[in-house]
Amino acid sequence: MTTKIAIAGAKGRMGKNLIRSGLANPHTDVVGIFDISEIGQDFLDEMGLPHEIANTREASFEIADVIIDFTSPKALFAFTESAVANKTGLVVGTTGLEEQHFNLLKQTGNSTKVFYAPNMSFGVNSFFSIARKAASYLKDFDIEIIETHHRFKKDSPSGTAIKLGEEIAEELNFSRDQFNFNRHQDQQERKKDEIGFSSIRGGNIPGEHTVIFHGENESIELTHRAFNREIFADGAIHAAIWLSKQNSGYYTYKDML
Repeated sequence: MTTKIAIAGAKGRMGKNLIRSGLANPHTDVVGIFDISEIGQDFLDEMGLPHEIANTREASFEIADVIIDFTSPKALFAFTESAVANKTGLVVGTTGLEEQHFNLLKQTGNSTKVFYAPNMSFGVNSFFSIARKAASYLKDFDIEIIETHHRFKKDSPSGTAIKLGEEIAEELNFSRDQFNFNRHQDQQERKKDEIGFSSIRGGNIPGEHTVIFHGENESIELTHRAFNREIFADGAIHAAIWLSKQNSGYYTYKDML
């Protein structure tokens, strides 16, 4: 049995990758696509989609089992409302979310099924566990996280970098108050128990994350590099298939693993 999926933000770079991954997967059927601007026949022809496919948000939520959203935080309010009204599953890979957005997703999970991950890559989610394990051994080392993305990325630091920091912080019993996002404003020495974040933007880099453990006379670096966006799209498609088989609730990558 195939999972009927619909893609939000279909005309964007990630949206196109999601469509291609959905069409290539034998266990999914792309039944809907929509975007903030109108979907025309030229776009359908470009992506190899039938002209009768649902091409509005309303129609897509009505017909799909799961909607995949990588658009923007502000879109979540409308998407969660439609998900609840139609009992449609929602896979969200949007980054830059704040506490209000997470509360909204968890609340939506009371009525339908919701899956959230700041990074849909299997490798990255394995990377989180590896970094935690390293942190458990290197408790006295200074920790820095460096992330690099394409010039078009709007949020900084990336959701993946923050998640990486949260995983390490949980392992070391640190709080978010010990995250340092801007040393330029601090103008003081590095605090012993803090996690520093740095962001680089340029080119067309899909994503690169490095956590560095600095000791007095040595350092250890762990790096994950994404070579294309297919890993994120494929991961989201697998998440949609998995979510379609679950009961209502709020799920993360750890649940799927």
